[in-house]
Amino acid sequence: MAIASLVLGIISIMFAFTGPFSFIGIILGVIGIVLGAIARKKEPDNTLSTGGLVTSIVGCAIALVFNLACIACISGGKKAFDEVSKDPQIRKSFDDFTKGMKELEKKANEEAAKKGI
Repeated sequence: MAIASLVLGIISIMFAFTGPFSFIGIILGVIGIVLGAIARKKEPDNTLSTGGLVTSIVGCAIALVFNLACIACISGGKKAFDEVSKDPQIRKSFDDFTKGMKELEKKANEEAAKKGI
């Protein structure tokens, strides 16, 4: 169990840096913490169980911080986008951009029809 805890702790640290998959680091870290605690109860002097417990706690904490940071970033970006989209000048620019893209698409479709694509 001590080796499994150590391996799960190391893998949870690696998954903490994978962006959207960092929640897997939290799950693996929690499992590693449980296994490390059980292994430490059985053999208190085992350094592998201590290492597994430490790496699992570190991996779980890093993954949790990264997940919270991603959630804060996404919610902050959404709020900023909502505020900006209310500005009439930006709204007009966005509408002009959308209109231009539709015209470009129409021209591209006409050219494709001429070429028989």
